Amino acid sequence: MTTLPSDPGTATAPYAPTPMLETDARTVSMLVHIVGAVAALLSAGTIAFVAPLVMWLAYRDRSALVDHQGKQNINLQLTQMLVLFAAIVLGIMAFGVGLLVTIPLWLLYWVYTIAISFIAGLAAQRGEYYAIPFKITFIR
Repeated sequence: MTTLPSDPGTATAPYAPTPMLETDARTVSMLVHIVGAVAALLSAGTIAFVAPLVMWLAYRDRSALVDHQGKQNINLQLTQMLVLFAAIVLGIMAFGVGLLVTIPLWLLYWVYTIAISFIAGLAAQRGEYYAIPFKITFIR
């Protein structure tokens, strides 16, 4: 037996995501940073933005904390990729000798990215809206 809608002209309410519990929001916010740091370790920072991006897109509408922390980490990972690209381009433009300077500078920023991700993850677990320093803001 099939059921028919009672009134086809009646509009249905738009989808509204259910808000997250505060403890769940803190956990997801922390994981955004920790997963980003682990991905940076495993991929040398080249695809480290993918996992935080997926988590942010999945949960950003359900928690302001997750939205803020996701944006912070994605901006950090994108800045790290930009620094790598700039290091390679500037090193090659300096006839390869510049790589002796730019690659170590990129490595320092890469280490900073991993360390600050863990610091931001701990702050997110405490429920703080931590703003990561030394990053370019691509997503507001």
